[in-house]
Amino acid sequence: MWPVLGSMVDVVHALLMAGWILGLPLLFVRRWPRLTQAYGVYAIAFIVTSQLSQAALGECFLTTISSDLWQRSPASLPSSNEWFTVRLAKWVFDMTPSHRAIVVLSELLILLTAVGALFAVRASSSPLRALPRHPRVRTQRNHWAS
Repeated sequence: MWPVLGSMVDVVHALLMAGWILGLPLLFVRRWPRLTQAYGVYAIAFIVTSQLSQAALGECFLTTISSDLWQRSPASLPSSNEWFTVRLAKWVFDMTPSHRAIVVLSELLILLTAVGALFAVRASSSPLRALPRHPRVRTQRNHWAS
C-alpha cells in the first residue's frame, strides 16, 4: 500500500511540474487571456509553494511526503532519499543531475515565468487591445472580407 501511495504522490508531483513548465508559453500568447490569467495564478502559487518548501524543508514538500511513504514500504522494495527531480531525470533521460543543477534550472524557469508574467501584463494593458474588432462580412462573390 505504501509504495502505491508514494508512487501516486510522485505522479501528482510530475503532473504539477509538467503543468508549470508546459504552460509557460501561455504567458507570451495573447490569444486566450482567461487561460493566461489562470496559468499565471497557478504559476505564482507553484513557485511560492516550491520556494517556501525549499526554505523550510530543503526540498519540495511532495518529495518529503513521497520519501516518507516509500520508507514505510517493506524492506524488500527499494527506497530512495533522492530528490524527485533527480529520480525523474534518471527515469526519463537516464541522467542524474546534481542538486545544484536542479536549483539553477528551477531558478531560470522562475525567471522565465516572471518575464512572461510581465509580458502578459504589458500586453493586456496595451492600447491596441482596447480597439474594437471589426466582424467579418460576406461579400457578393462568396468570399470573406475583413
